[in-house]
This record gives sequence, structure tokens and C-alpha cells, in this order.
Amino acid sequence: MWGTMISAASLHRLRAQGLPVSLAWCSYEAATCWIVVALDTRKLAATGLTERRLADAVAEALFGSHTGWLVPKVLLVADDIDITDIDQVVWALATRHHPATGHYVYPEAPGIPMVPYLTDDEVRAGRGGKSVVSCLLPADFEGETRGVTASFRNSFPEDVRRRVTDRWTAYGFPAPSETPRPAA
Repeated sequence: MWGTMISAASLHRLRAQGLPVSLAWCSYEAATCWIVVALDTRKLAATGLTERRLADAVAEALFGSHTGWLVPKVLLVADDIDITDIDQVVWALATRHHPATGHYVYPEAPGIPMVPYLTDDEVRAGRGGKSVVSCLLPADFEGETRGVTASFRNSFPEDVRRRVTDRWTAYGFPAPSETPRPAA
């Protein structure tokens, strides 16, 4: 429940700062140690922000707030990723994050001392262990799309997806626990 409230408050704060945010979500699997922020890439391109300036703006908006005090890591993704689906977030981190350019550390940002990986010095100081990780592609800042994510949802027409899901159990598979989402 805590993560859901942090998500809503963070979304409001980021939008109030004029950032082109579609959604913010603290996944339960990450134990509120990260918040994923989806950006409207068309609006992002219109801002003229660089990756660094975007990361700094997000860090300033969140890490200076109560919700940002609670969450040490921010992952930035394009809004073609369903950030409520942990598998899609992991895929975005694995395939879109460039470790040489997409990782920004904020060692002086205040934070909750309960984060397990903090050093003793960081716990005593109440600072450190904060970062923004960009899973945005360079084209996202230019309003371009390099490609479409290959997936059941994106690679097949809706009528084909519907026929497959309607016949799923007839194919010998257990009933899906979730109805596939319509194409975005």
C-alpha cells in the first residue's frame, strides 16, 4: 500500500514541476527501493531536455520531497513500457539502459536510513544511496521511435491476438491469469 501512495504523490509532484510524465509506479517487487517513471516521449522531445538535465530535474523534484526521501532509485522509461508490469520494466532496464551514460548518482540527497545497502556513514548522515537510471533511448529525446517492442501485444493485429487468447486452453495451456492488454 505504501508504494501505491508514494506513486500517486510522486506523479503529482513530477507533473507539478512541468515534467512530461505519463505515470509513476513503485513496484511491489522492488520493496519501494525504486520508482519507475514513464515519460511521454513526444512531450519530452518538445522540452529540449538532455538526458542529464532530465535526470537532474527528476532528482530535484523527487529527492527533495517526502516521497523521494523514501525511495532511493528512480528508473526513467518511455511510455511504451507498461510500468505496472515488472517484466516490462526489467526488459527496459536490460535492453535500454546504457551503463556509461544513463546512470546519475546523487550522494548528497537526503534519504531514509532503512535502505539495506547504505553504508554506516550514509545511515548516520541521512544522505546518499540515491540515483536516477535512464532507460530512455537517444531517439526518445528527439521525438523519434527507433522501433516497436517485439511482443505479443505489439507484433500481431488485435483480431489475431483475440483468436489466440480465445483458444488458449484448447491449445493445451492453462487459462491465463490475466487477459492480455489491448494494443496501445
